[in-house]
Amino acid sequence: MGIEAARIRRADPADALSCAQLLSIASHGMAEALYADLVPGQATEQIIADRRIRTEGRASSSRNWWVAEDAGGRIAGGLNAYPMDGKVQPPRDDELGEERIRLFRPVVELEAEAPGTYFVNVLAVFPEYRHGGLARRLIALAESEARAVGMRALSLTTFEDDTRLVGYYQRLGFAAMASRPLVPTSAFRSPATSS
Repeated sequence: MGIEAARIRRADPADALSCAQLLSIASHGMAEALYADLVPGQATEQIIADRRIRTEGRASSSRNWWVAEDAGGRIAGGLNAYPMDGKVQPPRDDELGEERIRLFRPVVELEAEAPGTYFVNVLAVFPEYRHGGLARRLIALAESEARAVGMRALSLTTFEDDTRLVGYYQRLGFAAMASRPLVPTSAFRSPATSS
């Protein structure tokens, strides 16, 4: 079975670490800027898994994730998506502190401009599985889920200097509606230099 025939299923809490890794890939360092060293001695992706993916009631909880598995049952990619209710808030975690939360504000502002849409928060495929149509299948799933809850449009955020990804989304029918400058941080990996 090639990756084009990958099985897509709802994620469960046991998939949290893989989902955290996918979130990390998609965020180009933003997730690391929020969570690195928050829990001494714990890996950043484990912190993300515990605080964002395994925690119920969060937009990024496993309840809002789908994962794609290869023939061996290994996670190849994933999608975190959900209806936007117009009540977007920065990550709720008292331990993050204002300095970390301010990095996320431009993203929250952009998300707030998309009420009434089905929001694609994370779409990521591990590098060894790319270029096999998996991301397109995950977007098609998001479109289907949006229709199922009565929403006619998808929305997402991306980094405008990642021209390859912007072009990909444009080919799928997305258009830029707004932009915000990022808050500078050393943890950010420019999309132009990361894959």
